[in-house]
Amino acid sequence: MSLAGRDRISWPAAFLLLAGILLAGVAAIELAPAGSPAASWWPAAGLAVALLGLTPRSWWWTLVPGIAAMSLAANVIGDRPLDLSCCYAIANAAEAVVVASFLRRGGRTTLPELATVEVLLRLLGAALLGGLTIATIAATAAAALADGSFQLTWRAVFASHTASVLVILPLVMSPAARWTRRLAWELPLQLGALAAVTALVFSPDQTLSLDFIPLPLLIWAALRFDVRLVAWEVFGFAVTVTVLSSLGYGTFAFDNRRGELSAFGMGAIVQAYVVVAVLMTLPLAIGVAQRRSSEQLFRRNFTESVVGMLLMRSRGGHPFEVIDMNDAAARLLPADTLGRSLAEVLDTAEPLEPIAARMLAGSLDGWKSQTGVRGRPGARVEVAVSLLATDPSPTYAAQLLDVTTEYDARRRIEAAEKLTSATLDTTAAMILVTDLYGEVVRVNGAATALTGFREDELLGTRIWDIPFAPPGSDGYPAGLPDAIDAQISRETDVVTRAGERRRVLWNTSYVRDERDRATHVVLTGTDLTAERTAAGLNRHLLEAAITTALIGIDPHGRITVFNAGAVNLLGLDAQDTVGTPFVDLLDPDELAQRCDGLTGEDAFARLVAGIDGGGETATRDWTWTGADGRRHTVATTLSVAADRIAARVGYLCVGRDVTEARASQEMLIAALEKERLAVQRMRDLDTAKSDFVSTVSHELRTPVTSIVGYTEILEDGTLVEPAEEQRPLLGSIARNGRRLIMLCDDLLTLSGLDSGAARWERGAVDLTSILVGAEDAVRAQLVGRGLTLENVAPGEPVPVLGDAVQLERALTNLLSNAIKFTEPGGRITVTVEAVGGEACLTVSDTGIGIPLEEQERLFQRFFRSSTAQERAIQGTGLGLSIVNAIVSAHGGRIDVRSAHLEGTTFTIRLPIAPITAVITGRG
Repeated sequence: MSLAGRDRISWPAAFLLLAGILLAGVAAIELAPAGSPAASWWPAAGLAVALLGLTPRSWWWTLVPGIAAMSLAANVIGDRPLDLSCCYAIANAAEAVVVASFLRRGGRTTLPELATVEVLLRLLGAALLGGLTIATIAATAAAALADGSFQLTWRAVFASHTASVLVILPLVMSPAARWTRRLAWELPLQLGALAAVTALVFSPDQTLSLDFIPLPLLIWAALRFDVRLVAWEVFGFAVTVTVLSSLGYGTFAFDNRRGELSAFGMGAIVQAYVVVAVLMTLPLAIGVAQRRSSEQLFRRNFTESVVGMLLMRSRGGHPFEVIDMNDAAARLLPADTLGRSLAEVLDTAEPLEPIAARMLAGSLDGWKSQTGVRGRPGARVEVAVSLLATDPSPTYAAQLLDVTTEYDARRRIEAAEKLTSATLDTTAAMILVTDLYGEVVRVNGAATALTGFREDELLGTRIWDIPFAPPGSDGYPAGLPDAIDAQISRETDVVTRAGERRRVLWNTSYVRDERDRATHVVLTGTDLTAERTAAGLNRHLLEAAITTALIGIDPHGRITVFNAGAVNLLGLDAQDTVGTPFVDLLDPDELAQRCDGLTGEDAFARLVAGIDGGGETATRDWTWTGADGRRHTVATTLSVAADRIAARVGYLCVGRDVTEARASQEMLIAALEKERLAVQRMRDLDTAKSDFVSTVSHELRTPVTSIVGYTEILEDGTLVEPAEEQRPLLGSIARNGRRLIMLCDDLLTLSGLDSGAARWERGAVDLTSILVGAEDAVRAQLVGRGLTLENVAPGEPVPVLGDAVQLERALTNLLSNAIKFTEPGGRITVTVEAVGGEACLTVSDTGIGIPLEEQERLFQRFFRSSTAQERAIQGTGLGLSIVNAIVSAHGGRIDVRSAHLEGTTFTIRLPIAPITAVITGRG
């Protein structure tokens, strides 16, 4: 008979248990202390629960009365009163039903296996519930029928029955024990020690309270043996302690003999002691078994797993040092993996130290990635790392799954998809893919390029409603094949979005899956228009009388094709030329020079060197000799020509007669050289003009200055007092002389600026410092004009790098213009400020302004606005040219904002000087 947790027993085994209940009950009554109406231990209770727990519920109708009968017989044999015996029998049967039902609740067909602490807690709850049931019934009957103490009887019965259930049921509920080599020596040693200590503690003359000594030995068993062995040891220990205490041995019996404990009290304490032994050993044994089972399961899963498994720890700064691996991992990784860091084994670009730190910090539950394996090119593994424990050192587990095949297959699929997409998108033929209902699901680029309709206009359209179908077409373009193996070919016209009609050959067929089922329809359209045009062009190129020479050459350098263009170019007969060496067409001296003296096939091999793999030579001019001895300059290109049908490889020479073009080019070069010389002469003339203007201005200034000086002497009357009628004449001579002097000064200034001969004093200049000098220079012009001149300057310097004299001259010219073109009562404002890294000098007036259409010519020499001419305002037209030249020489620019009769604003913008010192003076 097997008593393992979920096994049932047969009827013969059930009858044997009934007999055991009778024998256990008689033995318990015989061992009961003298004068006690209840036994100190009742093992029959545990046997009764085991009987009901291991049999079907349908048997209980027979077994429960049998349990009651066996209990009644045991009590009667033990000289218990019949009425009290009947009560005890009924109570024993009720207890068995209550405990067995509690343990088998939830539809169980047998007792649960004592493999978890949860089942042990259920067993403890069932034992307590059964003890309460039997103790209440038995104590009530003893008090009513035998004048016994309810309290003492209840305590003794509760302890004896609870202990019985807790000691006996683990024998049938615990898993079967497994024999190991360790048990062969450790089990006898532990049993011997337990027997010796128990015999010592419960010896006849023992008076010391040493009852705790056997408990560590039972804990030894719980830590080392299976639950079944521990249950048998506890059972044997309980029987031994109960029997020896009943015989008067041990501390408990000694206390009873001294009168400190009654018979009831001694029995209750003994069973409580047994219960303590059960509760100390069984939970520990179950926990150890669970841990051992988990470790074995983990080890079995680790070792036998088809997935690669690694155990890793943090050592010496390496967060993932491999300390163990299973066979599957050994097949995936290099042989020297143990003792190495995971980063040294896997080819991952992601650093592993931060991952380990995040796992230890609790911010990352695990890490997954797909990486390569060092030392195994092409291998790919999917790795998943998790943290197992942190004490005493971080321990990690890694699972490795070989995905090389999957990775390669995915790459092949992706490559195939890319190749398919590339083929569809790059092929010159139109391709339309439809579903089985004729709806377009894919369009290649050639279809949109040829028809002019966008992809989104074609997708989702029924093939019979395609927008590029010609008017009146039916079943366009070729319909759908009737059979899965059928193919339709049909020529139709395509009308593009631009209205152009093209001829297309359509081939329609089904696409089938691996089960040979039709999934899509593919329509391939070949543009016959382009093909026929190309064929016509080829024939035209070969047959037409063109000047381009097309010459076919075999691999040995002999001519195979000689087109009409070559015939027209050289005057040779095509039939006579075929078969002759190509190099005979070239100038021998030029060929020898460019091919290092090689001739024949060697020279031709040198010409085509480097293009055998494809491509063509760079276009190069060669001298070809015609039939009449005339030399032609021909732009020549050699390329590889392959005939796939005949499996022959040759070369194609394309020659274009550029004799006249090269002559024209030489003429153009000569013309360009003449033009260059003319430009140089123009520059020389311009230089001479500038020198002439400078010389004339200089030579004019000296006599004019003398004329003005002598005129002023005559006006002053130093030599002779002029007559009144002479004074206007002398004033006119002096005024025009000064105008000539100013004109000469302006011409000299411009000449110096253009030639670069002007001398500049480069230094740091504060723009605010030139305001006073410029104002002094024009003060005479302001006399009697009724104009207001206002200077606006910031509190700090506005530094620039330049010549203070020239900058002041530019400002003076602008102020002079503003005074001349502003009517009396007007206002002139000079502003200096720094804006956006630039120094700005602004002169604004309320004068007559400048028309917009004339402002583009404002800075040209001798230009005077139409307003100035209409009002006869004097001026040379050089002032603004000088200002523009000075500003440009300082790396700045000048802007103008004006309109007719709306005033004028000139703004000079100069770079801020990179200095920090405050500039004072003119620098």
